[in-house]
Formats: sequence, structure tokens, C-alpha cells
Amino acid sequence: MSTARDPREALPTILHSPVRLAILGALRHVQAADFGDLQRGLEITTAELSRQLGVLHREELIEIKKVQRHRHTITRARLSEQGRSRFEEYLAELHRVAFGP
Repeated sequence: MSTARDPREALPTILHSPVRLAILGALRHVQAADFGDLQRGLEITTAELSRQLGVLHREELIEIKKVQRHRHTITRARLSEQGRSRFEEYLAELHRVAFGP
């Protein structure tokens, strides 16, 4: 009997959401992104993006900052260092699950 662990066990369920995965993927390639740009790029509602950013922020995967721009408050999101590391690990594990070792 094999004692090898199922590679799927290494995949954190918090990242399985297609929306959260898309957010992290979008943030992976930029310093930071404005809320509106993410919303338009991902084609999701304000409420859904806000909810998913909240989940990612509570998990310390992203950092959220409010900045003033021309009398408006803009919400900016960026991957935290921990988030970047966890996301890269997730992608590596996902690759192993999909394609083998």
C-alpha cells in the first residue's frame, strides 16, 4: 500500500474560488491595481469584488490601501509578500496535481 500523500491535499481551498484565483492572477503581474480596474477587467459586480477582496485581505494574501485622487477615495489592492509566496506555491501544487511530478 502506498503511503504517498494525495497532492490535492496541498491545495489551499481559499484559493479555489475562480474569482479569487482571477484576482490573484491579475495582481501577480502588477505593483497594485485600482478597484475599478479590477472590476472592469474581471467583469464582476462591485459587491462581489468587495466580498472577495475582503476574504483575501483577511487571509493576508493581499494588502488594501485607500488613496485620495482628485477628491475621490480610490481603493488599491496589491499582493502581500506572503500572498505572492502562497500563490506561487499554490500554482506549483496545482501544476503537480494537473500534470504530475
